[in-house]
Amino acid sequence: MNPIKSLRLAADLNATELAKRAGSSQGTIWKVETGHRLPSLKLLVSLSYALKLTDAQAGELARALIAESGLLKAESGLTVGVGVGGVVQVTDAEAGVLARALKKGGGE
Repeated sequence: MNPIKSLRLAADLNATELAKRAGSSQGTIWKVETGHRLPSLKLLVSLSYALKLTDAQAGELARALIAESGLLKAESGLTVGVGVGGVVQVTDAEAGVLARALKKGGGE
């Protein structure tokens, strides 16, 4: 099962409520949960806030999505391939902090 859908169900939210909390549309949530769309960094961070995830959990979510697809789409439209044991290694918590800092700073 898609990790975002698993987290949504564990939080006892329907897709409409998650979309509202994340500032997105129900259609976007459906596309992400069914694998028809990869979340942008901005959407991933918004979802982590909407699901009330810790930095470590946000990093774990990003890692799970990368593992599921092999790709994570950047907000700029660039697609970045991420391999295990990449050049830069960060903990899940550091990945969550970085993603949130990039969103606050307007980075993509």
